[in-house]
Amino acid sequence: MKYFLTKFSPKVINLLITVIVITVVILYLYFIRFQGNITGFFRIGSILELSPFLNPETTKIYQGEIGYDGQQFLSLALDPFLQNPETITTLDHPVYRYRRILYPLISYLFSFGNRILIPHIMVAINYLSVIGIIWIISLYFQFNQEQKWQPLLTLCIPGVWIVLSLGTADLLSSLLLIFSFYCYRYNKPVLTAFAISLACLARETLLLIWLAILLTSFSQNKKEQSKQLLWAWIPPFLWTIYINSLELPGAVRVKANFGYPFMGIYNKFISLLMGGFKGENLFEAYSFVLIFIVFVTILIISSYHRKDNQLIQYSTLLYGAMFVMSSTTILSYYLDYLRVFIDIYFFLLLSINTNKIPIKSILFAFIGLESFIFLALHS
Repeated sequence: MKYFLTKFSPKVINLLITVIVITVVILYLYFIRFQGNITGFFRIGSILELSPFLNPETTKIYQGEIGYDGQQFLSLALDPFLQNPETITTLDHPVYRYRRILYPLISYLFSFGNRILIPHIMVAINYLSVIGIIWIISLYFQFNQEQKWQPLLTLCIPGVWIVLSLGTADLLSSLLLIFSFYCYRYNKPVLTAFAISLACLARETLLLIWLAILLTSFSQNKKEQSKQLLWAWIPPFLWTIYINSLELPGAVRVKANFGYPFMGIYNKFISLLMGGFKGENLFEAYSFVLIFIVFVTILIISSYHRKDNQLIQYSTLLYGAMFVMSSTTILSYYLDYLRVFIDIYFFLLLSINTNKIPIKSILFAFIGLESFIFLALHS
């Protein structure tokens, strides 16, 4: 082990450990959880219509369930240009779903339109996204030797395993977000703008991060970065105009996700108090309280080390605003809010903390326990 640690750089060791862990989990999910059926990664329910490009006899369908977001991404990846009119009927909210085109589109392109390969490519993209995230975080900390092993804490984040097992786009969007942070930190203005622009095509809420980077650029007087960011919003804006021209149904979904400040949080706490001491409710309470602690911890760290964490601070404040506006549609179930707010855990990980108290490592130990429980018990 000592030879291994001295022979390779921390970045390479982080990558090797990640590949081993992620591969083991993917194989476990594929062969044990999903019985060798690749469509199991997308949690396809029986209530919504099945994509016309999927065979019901060879698709793993969860009877009596509405399914999960991965089902929607898979339907779009099988027909990203909506050539078959039946594809729209398989989407619960077409406008909302079609805004997040990047993940299904590149899955279609990388499979060269081969619909048998598309589900495999989608799983591979998420697999590679985790590896890419840890590699970029290693580069992010390359001049902070005291934090050289912290990229491995990515494997503690529950949202990582939720997305891997449910086939959504959040790991790809987080990869692009983290890459934009890396590029900003090391003064690569064009790549920063390009990365966050692509990220907005994977998840439109990342326009908040575009705003955070822009505000940080103004604050730190980075004129070239500010100038480049002024074009980064154009691709997602043009895509939105195109979607509106299609006159697809589904705008109501966005309204349902948000409401009056703190109402969703209040309703969540009431439901937790009424839920008693059942195992699932206790896990919900653990997860919900923990995400609160993560928000607070980031703000504490960034207030003490504001110069190194200004972008993290602005991003957390904007995400915090989204969190307090979230309705019970997002906050009612841990699978939703741990995935929607997955980037908060990355903000914590990317925070520069020079205090001797390993507050991040301690908190990630509790977060890691949450991930272990999810992988062990979620079905």
